[in-house]
Amino acid sequence: MHHEWWIPIVQWSVWGVITAVVMGWVARSRFAKRPDSDVQSLRHPRSTLAIGVVGALFFFGIAVVSNTVGKNDTATIWTTLGFIFFGSASLPMIADYFFARHKVSDAGIEYGRMLGQRGTLLWSDVQRVRFASVMKWFVLEPRAGAPVRISAMLMGLPEFARLLLLHVPAQLIDDETRALLEATREGQPPSVWG
Repeated sequence: MHHEWWIPIVQWSVWGVITAVVMGWVARSRFAKRPDSDVQSLRHPRSTLAIGVVGALFFFGIAVVSNTVGKNDTATIWTTLGFIFFGSASLPMIADYFFARHKVSDAGIEYGRMLGQRGTLLWSDVQRVRFASVMKWFVLEPRAGAPVRISAMLMGLPEFARLLLLHVPAQLIDDETRALLEATREGQPPSVWG
């Protein structure tokens, strides 16, 4: 059977365009208009939940279909486990949407973690602030306890940056992170791309 050389190029190009459109939608959804009463809350946009649910349903669905109505010789325990793994990889995104909700004030930040734990970190207890560029989150390191991570995907980052810069001494924030926080305060949060 003759296989045209251009077919893989078109397939990868289509996937590239779809990925760019979805990532653009996710990045823009951080800027959705919110009521003034929400200015101090930080939470994920609905696009985070949508991507998590679609990913989980897609891969769990393929696992079910490949072992029932779509069963063939290529369906093995390993392919099923692979689909289940990728479906499970979407679950942290769903959990983060529901539990990683924070509220900032002049005193500090009330935070939520992915698995539902809640806590409070006073600005005066922050020992160091940095930006983890690989994971795309701001890391607030307290004097005692686990770091608090604030995703660059959240809505409400400008107010977070404003209050952090106002209340955390400059020497506790490295130069690169300070520049990112200053841009975020002005409505230009870090890119969710590379």
